[in-house]
Amino acid sequence: MVAEIKLPPVLEIIRGNIVKHGNPLAMKGTEVAAWANELKLPESGDLLFYTGGEYQLLPFIDSLVNTMTHLDQGSKVFSLMMGARNIINKTGINAEKLYASVLAKDRDRFNSISYKAAIILQKLGYDFCYAGKKELYSGALLSELGFCEDMKSYAVKVAEVLKQSQAKTIVCLSPHAAEVFKFVYPKLIQDFPFEIRTFVELVWERRHRLPAIKSAETVVIHDSCRLARELEIDEQLRDILQSVGVPFLEAKCNRKWTTCCGGPNKLLFPDISHTVASRRVEELEETGADLILTSCPYCLSALQNGQLKEDKTKIEDLIEFLYRGFEA
Repeated sequence: MVAEIKLPPVLEIIRGNIVKHGNPLAMKGTEVAAWANELKLPESGDLLFYTGGEYQLLPFIDSLVNTMTHLDQGSKVFSLMMGARNIINKTGINAEKLYASVLAKDRDRFNSISYKAAIILQKLGYDFCYAGKKELYSGALLSELGFCEDMKSYAVKVAEVLKQSQAKTIVCLSPHAAEVFKFVYPKLIQDFPFEIRTFVELVWERRHRLPAIKSAETVVIHDSCRLARELEIDEQLRDILQSVGVPFLEAKCNRKWTTCCGGPNKLLFPDISHTVASRRVEELEETGADLILTSCPYCLSALQNGQLKEDKTKIEDLIEFLYRGFEA
């Protein structure tokens, strides 16, 4: 007799929310898309701006993981929490979002990154559309965690929303979304006619239009493994910094040989994730840089969580850094 394999509760919750609600925390589309309200973006066009809610949701996911993993799952507190989740769900309120919202940090910051990315692309002369409240999470976690059957059916829903935009090209803020759209969706969806690009690529192509950034900070690049290895985007980051007049340092492990940020371990092994992230932060800080730059929401979050209290090095997303030039 084969023993039943039980998945950690946090995986079951995230899996169920993606399949049923279209994102890992079952947040409403209006909440995920609120960052774009004042921009009044069209819902159709040749170029589709795609966030997948990844920057917006990440602080909440971090809080959910912390809540679920730091409780003894055999304790009365955990039992009460899971019981409360069932009761609250019956009233139409998602308990995971409730728990996560109480503990979430950096909500405003992460939510603003999508807005800043859109402004940067507009300043560079790109016209694009956005699905707004209809936008669904890419399902990358379903694919990465091995929920293959769920991914097959979920991909159909996502593809339908993408096709409604009538776009020819999709620009992804997250390399995880770009990877799953570029390599996984064509195998699952018979008609998936989109060209998949990343935010970094679009900026790189018009980098000479970027305003110079005056900064006394020394910068080191943390290459996202998805961006550098799977999508083969690394020199573009360096070209962009050169274009805005910012010198940069290199960590010992860079480009395709970049060290993991610890993010992939977070759901199952948060303690290991923290250790890996701390080691990567230490590697980056050994360069003597004042500022660590990355281009992935998961790297940004993981590296921040890996910082020790005494660490003074700042960590920013490339989007935040480039936006400085348009604020000056």
